Amino acid sequence: MKYIPSLSLSKQSIHSFLRFGVSSLLAIALLNGSHLSFAAGIVGNGSPASCTDAALITALSGGGTVTFNCGSAAKTILFGNEKIITADTTIDGGNLISLSGGNSTRLFSVKPGVHFTLNNLTVMNGLTTGQGGAVHGGMYQNTVLNINHCNFLNNVSTITGEAGGGAIFSSAGAVNVDKSTFTGNKAGVGGAIRVVQSNLTVTGSTFTNNKAIDPTLGDGGAIHIDGGKTDNGKIIIRSSTFTGNTASNYGGAVFNNILNNNTTAITDSVFTGNSDGIGGVNGQGGAIWSTGDPKIGGQWVINKNNTTLTIVNTVVKGNSATKIGGGLFVARHPKGAVISRSTFSDNTALMSVGGGIAQAENGKLSVMNSTISNNTVKGATALGAGIFVQRTSKAFLTNITVANNTANWQAGGISGGLNVTLKNSILANNIAMNGGNNWNVKHNCFEPMTNGGRNLQFPKPIDTPCTAGILIADPILGPLANNGGLTPTRALLPGSPASRLATGCPVTDQRGVIRPNPVGTNCDSGAFEAGF
Repeated sequence: MKYIPSLSLSKQSIHSFLRFGVSSLLAIALLNGSHLSFAAGIVGNGSPASCTDAALITALSGGGTVTFNCGSAAKTILFGNEKIITADTTIDGGNLISLSGGNSTRLFSVKPGVHFTLNNLTVMNGLTTGQGGAVHGGMYQNTVLNINHCNFLNNVSTITGEAGGGAIFSSAGAVNVDKSTFTGNKAGVGGAIRVVQSNLTVTGSTFTNNKAIDPTLGDGGAIHIDGGKTDNGKIIIRSSTFTGNTASNYGGAVFNNILNNNTTAITDSVFTGNSDGIGGVNGQGGAIWSTGDPKIGGQWVINKNNTTLTIVNTVVKGNSATKIGGGLFVARHPKGAVISRSTFSDNTALMSVGGGIAQAENGKLSVMNSTISNNTVKGATALGAGIFVQRTSKAFLTNITVANNTANWQAGGISGGLNVTLKNSILANNIAMNGGNNWNVKHNCFEPMTNGGRNLQFPKPIDTPCTAGILIADPILGPLANNGGLTPTRALLPGSPASRLATGCPVTDQRGVIRPNPVGTNCDSGAFEAGF
């Protein structure tokens, strides 16, 4: 016997099993509700030639753990057809084995309720006309895909429309990815991964040059998320890097549309050189596109959108959108999108608004202890090179540094009005090109914002200041640099009037330095606590 499925049994039934000779180990496993599987087999007898597609099919029979004995050199096994996984299965390649679809077949399809784990493998050249070019775990409740220390390379889903997942697709299940890489995968949406009403956890992984290519709906160059699992689903991206991913529509790296009480947390991650709107004009969210959407029935409560997004200790740099939100486009998170201890720099919105961050459609945005620097918006009426906040939304900006951003039209720093509360923050040396006119107005902001107190603006405007009572003075900022912590900052240099200007700051600055410094004094305005 090689596999015993997870069973729902009473303790009385299990004790009856014991009386009839079932081993105590099995009984304990059943008593604890475990998925129990036995070793499925070893592929190969020590020689590379013995490691074949047929040998793998034999080893996979009945589930369990599959390992390889193909010699000490790297080995690629070419699949003749797709493998259907019907029982809990783990495949461990020992960092020597590549599994290839030969650009002609998907590699794995996983059946309902099955836990499927891939360890230490390269999975490449999968191809499907459906979803999930390498692995399909879709349409099944409680199917779990675990990916550990694997490389997914050049897998493709060719289905058009709002469908895809170049490497992995999951619906109504869970996907857990750890210390893995996804390179050169392609699909209509979700160049590397697409999840629908599934939980997703990505940790310590890298996504490079993946593409969402549907010409109309090509969202999520690396990852496409359409709801977490059930009403309280969770999306977690931690300690991961996204570089050079592209989407024809929204979300150059990540497209994140979550539901009701779903939460998304992005922490300790880096997004560089991602882009969207490729070949079109609708690009939103060059790195990240995130919204909350209550408009779904079934197991979700209709019109109860309590979604949240948090971005912490993350760098969003050098991304671009053809229209809105060069770094981040966020909307419809009424409980809030919270950004802290993060840096948005050198991002570009090519045609419209929000070079660094764009907040739209009735959402609430909170940004604290963060640096928004050197972002750009282009286009004839471009606004908010640093941050754009639509009038139907609200924003609370606390201890942020917004500097050296450039808008082709107006509001080089922040575009927003009284719906934006600015506190303990620095607006400095932002530029509005005024469409080439010699007006010299609205450089740091579009119009006055609500004064939360202790803000600083430079240079002195010839039009209305950005808040009532704002200090007009040069903050004497250093360049964007690694000054400690996980994200780059702009240091306050000696003599800065932002030093000890603020009160009621967060307990640390962007780097994690305790505020105030020295203890017993006022804290510093902006994202950086100078300590002088």
